[in-house]
Amino acid sequence: MKQLEAFELLTAFAEKHDALIVADIGSQSLWLKAVKDRVQNLYLSGPMGQASSVALGVAAAQKERLVIAACGDGALGMNMTSLATISYVAPKNLIVAVMDNGVYEFTKGLPTPTLGVKWAKVPGTFPGFKKTFAVDALDTISDPFGGPYFIHADIEPGPLPPGPGLPAVIAHDRFKNYLTGAAKTTASPQQC
Repeated sequence: MKQLEAFELLTAFAEKHDALIVADIGSQSLWLKAVKDRVQNLYLSGPMGQASSVALGVAAAQKERLVIAACGDGALGMNMTSLATISYVAPKNLIVAVMDNGVYEFTKGLPTPTLGVKWAKVPGTFPGFKKTFAVDALDTISDPFGGPYFIHADIEPGPLPPGPGLPAVIAHDRFKNYLTGAAKTTASPQQC
């Protein structure tokens, strides 16, 4: 499956359940934005691998909302301890999705150190996760608030995602303002 197709499925699922999506820096944020730029999307900037941790915090603060972490396999590999924390806390409203292409797209396809990780077996290693689903089987999740769940997307390495992204300040302010109902930001929506 191509990364664009995986994000189309993830976005359709999110819209169906009015879910928030927290996307890792780089290709996950850009692919998500390319599919559909929603105020319910938080495009991260800064260190890699933080989508799962930030999504856990959002899920704790927004218990009535479904929250999805969109992670790259290389990025999630940099923060595997977040899976242990999520497993322990076991928020019912959290889904962690990994886009597993085995490479860092932005470095011209260098292999990730997570090659060989059996992502589909995450619940066996981190038992707080209820079940793993393939990204093309999202509609088989009968109770989205029965998680946490793990989603695995087996992705073909491919071209870089289309850009540009949103400037970090605008992306973060927009998401925060959406959640708090605050007035819209006055920052310019110029692209970076």
